[in-house]
Amino acid sequence: MNEQVGRQAARQSLAQKMLVGCSIVGAVLGGSTVVLAELDIALPPALILGGGLVAVAVLLWVSVIYWQNIDEAAREAHTFAWFWGGSGGLLLMLPVAAAIRGEFLIAVFGQRSPSDWVMIGFAALLAAQLIGYGLVWSIWWLRRR
Repeated sequence: MNEQVGRQAARQSLAQKMLVGCSIVGAVLGGSTVVLAELDIALPPALILGGGLVAVAVLLWVSVIYWQNIDEAAREAHTFAWFWGGSGGLLLMLPVAAAIRGEFLIAVFGQRSPSDWVMIGFAALLAAQLIGYGLVWSIWWLRRR
């Protein structure tokens, strides 16, 4: 029994290290994007697409390993938080999206191309889902501790 507990602790430690590593890589890539934009350096679209596909494949692989290495309580927390928090955040954005007018968006973000507006909308929806997920996930763990 003691050996099994030790293996589970090692697996959870590996999963946490993988998440921290992904966060660090994401921060570096995000910072690099800002630096390149400030220097007016535009990367070729094929490079961005290829890098994005590689990043998605690696993150999917890391996610599968993470999911296999966490315990049942952590799985339940993630599932519950994504369903209620992610869905709730998405649903809360619907009235916001319907209420916002183009003039307000232009005043806040400036004049943009249609593809920029799509990316801003996508980022806003994703942010709402992640905020909802984070809140529900935190509440789930606080209630069970």
